[in-house]
Amino acid sequence: MLGSERIEHIVEGRTVLAYEKPQIGGGAVTNFDPTVKRDGMLLEEGYISLQSESHPIEFRKVELLNLAGCTDRKARNWRPYYVKADNSKCRY
Repeated sequence: MLGSERIEHIVEGRTVLAYEKPQIGGGAVTNFDPTVKRDGMLLEEGYISLQSESHPIEFRKVELLNLAGCTDRKARNWRPYYVKADNSKCRY
């Protein structure tokens, strides 16, 4: 799935958190622009933020992966994380 359908947090190859249909909402925000914070609107785009809870942290490696690609297992560039087929990119 792509876009606003599902978000997965993967750490060292293991899914540690997943949720579906992420949307804007919640009462913990003050002084917001109502044209931007529209409760119930599905998230299609946004920012990626990394944080620690109470101490400074350094990240050794952060990857953003394109989830559309070659889904033919016979191809050299097949990857198990592709969730949308774009087999025009397959290399044999």
